[in-house]
Amino acid sequence: MKKLIIFVITLTLLTGFGLADHGIDPVPETQGITSSTSVNLVGNFASATELQWRITNDPERGLPEIPPLASEETTIYESTYTEDTQSQGAGIMLYDKELDVETSGQISGQWNIEAVKQIAFVGINGGSVVSGDTIMVDGAARQYYTEDWVICPFAPAVTLVFPTYCNRAEAGSTIDMTVANIRTTTTDRFVMPSADHPVELNHDIRISELVTDVPSQGMASAFMEVLILEAGGFLADEDSSPGAYWSLMERIEFSEQTTADGAITLFDKLMHYESGMVR
Repeated sequence: MKKLIIFVITLTLLTGFGLADHGIDPVPETQGITSSTSVNLVGNFASATELQWRITNDPERGLPEIPPLASEETTIYESTYTEDTQSQGAGIMLYDKELDVETSGQISGQWNIEAVKQIAFVGINGGSVVSGDTIMVDGAARQYYTEDWVICPFAPAVTLVFPTYCNRAEAGSTIDMTVANIRTTTTDRFVMPSADHPVELNHDIRISELVTDVPSQGMASAFMEVLILEAGGFLADEDSSPGAYWSLMERIEFSEQTTADGAITLFDKLMHYESGMVR
């Protein structure tokens, strides 16, 4: 008997007068990290990846002295990515993984962290595969003059200043399966040359039949959590002045989780977070 399971979710946030994330400039020296893994085996397998990234433009304190941030025009971003895959017992396994980390400023359609993973697995004598992915981006900033951060010359007509904010998004998925055909795609962008591009985070998971009429077997779960804390902005006029209305004006909490257990013909979940003045 077939069981058809389809889940799709897309979350997009742009928060009104709280103008959302503007990202952060890269440091002068930038780095690129790439890895490519391809495994075809009968037996046991284990692979793990962990990335922790913190970046600030606070000239008074730097990372060792934060918190707190300096009084104006300072930002800190943190991002983490983890992936852990291992077999429990023997199995027939195909595993492919591509990872690209780029610390230079990225624009829309490009990523600071990008990971794509593909697994096909059939357990032997009850063997299973356990795999999990998570990605997180967290940004906090003091107020900024809009004209210093956005290329578009009309942006200051909307607001003279980017308000203070503290925004966090996290997404991920896990599987524990005796038969599996799974693909995950994980990306985020928060280092960028200007605020003309939004901060983004994505995690997609797709589980399908191993071959026609042979569904994946086991448990799959995926989640997303978002916390938005935004100060208020103000329209550009003669009476506007920096520092006005920086109280907390908006709070958004979002939490969502989906779990399936059994014979899975299709489990398709798309999770997307986007925050910025221009989207």
